[in-house]
Amino acid sequence: MNYGLPYMGSKNAIAEQVVACIPRCGRIVDACCGGGAITHAMAASGRFGAVVGCDINPAVIKLLDAVYIHKGQIDYDKPPLCSRNDFLNSIERIKNNSFDIVDCLNKYCASFGNSGKNYIYGKEIEEYKLTAELMLTGRTLNDRRRAYSKFVKMVVQDEWQNRVQRIEELQRIEELERLERLERLERLERLSLFDVDYSKFDCAYFDIPYKNTAKYDFEFDYERFYDLFLSLPIPAFLSEYDAPFTLVAEFDKCSILGNNSKMIKGLEKLYFNGSKEKYKELMGPEYQEKVEQMALF
Repeated sequence: MNYGLPYMGSKNAIAEQVVACIPRCGRIVDACCGGGAITHAMAASGRFGAVVGCDINPAVIKLLDAVYIHKGQIDYDKPPLCSRNDFLNSIERIKNNSFDIVDCLNKYCASFGNSGKNYIYGKEIEEYKLTAELMLTGRTLNDRRRAYSKFVKMVVQDEWQNRVQRIEELQRIEELERLERLERLERLERLSLFDVDYSKFDCAYFDIPYKNTAKYDFEFDYERFYDLFLSLPIPAFLSEYDAPFTLVAEFDKCSILGNNSKMIKGLEKLYFNGSKEKYKELMGPEYQEKVEQMALF
């Protein structure tokens, strides 16, 4: 099953494993939910009474809300084409806080590596890609036929017969259609993790920007976060490559660099803001059933 939206640093591949290592509780907050993979997996797991997702990025919160809660805003059958100019204009509108749901789609579904920063297609193949998309998503049969005719001419003229491949980017948009409404997903908020009222929750999870990796849209204060993590009055969990807290789980994860061109394998870790003994107590029987079975220690 696919979890969340296409997003840089997505936890989709290990979402179920991560969620299985977090103790069952009433209300849980995914305090920097990003593309929503862990939020989605939490809500679908049945392990928590209610799930709240928060993130400082307004565009990704608006997009998640349109997919999970207030549906009907996105036309999955005929998604709008996004040219380079459309992409750049959407980025500018988001910066000016005057954006709509199409701008959010353009930013994250039409960006290189879903980073929300650079347009997905190179200038030399942009017209080919957009024409191919229109063959599949044109609003009328005539639109699709005209796109097909144009595409064939382009391919023949430039000898692209053996180079054209299936457009995987369209599949990412189509996958959004299969995401079910999750009743346990209580709400999504545009909120910095430093401004969340954690006293309202039984547990918290953090997927912060990893140190020494690609930069996101917002700067992150690691020292301030470490102080917050240790001072929280509730159990809290953190995904990172390396952090000065109690290690409770490790996961092998393959990541895609660039435009689906190179796979790298890394070891992601889950940290707890308490002791190992406290973690075992919180997990209860599941510690033996799941944690030791996965050889986490």
